[in-house]
Amino acid sequence: MATYIERTDEGFILQLQRFCDRINIYAAPLGITPMQIAAVDADKDLFIAVFEEMVTFRGYAESLTNYKNLLRYGNGDEILGVIPTAPVIPAVFPALTAANAQKRFAELIHTITCSPNYTVTIGEDLGIEAPVTPFNPAEGKPEIKTLYSTGGLPGFMWKKGRYQGVEVWINTGTGWKFLDKDFNPDFVDKQTPLPAAGTSAVWKYKAIYLYKGEQAGQWSEELSITVYGAV
Repeated sequence: MATYIERTDEGFILQLQRFCDRINIYAAPLGITPMQIAAVDADKDLFIAVFEEMVTFRGYAESLTNYKNLLRYGNGDEILGVIPTAPVIPAVFPALTAANAQKRFAELIHTITCSPNYTVTIGEDLGIEAPVTPFNPAEGKPEIKTLYSTGGLPGFMWKKGRYQGVEVWINTGTGWKFLDKDFNPDFVDKQTPLPAAGTSAVWKYKAIYLYKGEQAGQWSEELSITVYGAV
């Protein structure tokens, strides 16, 4: 059981709408009061109204920017039209609530999940249970980012997730070769001799996940790292 709150504004709106549309069905067994329902409903209405105004004014800003660019630089023989009209905030607006609607929503979710009558099925219907994505080893692709150890040895950062580890290959300019297997991030190349003192070289690394002892998923993007000879 794992609840969540949508990160994007659009997702948050859809989640609030779904929750408010269904909460009355479960309010009594979950011990949720009409006052609590009214509060989250008010937060939803105000947030939607503010978000819609933001989108409207953003569109106006883009239109005005395009008009400004056309005014300054032109576009062939195109003639300037009427200056875009600024939108007006509606005279009737949802009642103001308070800051941090997300915190209040999170607290209400916590109250709901603490009820002895709460089930994952209820949470899924309310839209507060985190969707479960089946793990498919064949879909994995390591994301590797440059890392230098304190001794100047090259390596890369990677995330293990539910995999066993990664298989690492290297290309120092003579083609790709198997280098090592790494089972605990992050990887540091302690095997390949550094260039001669005072010189440098560009080495490339790539990795693929290991699952149950076998390669799984796709190869990472190739990572180029400049290495320097020890002084």
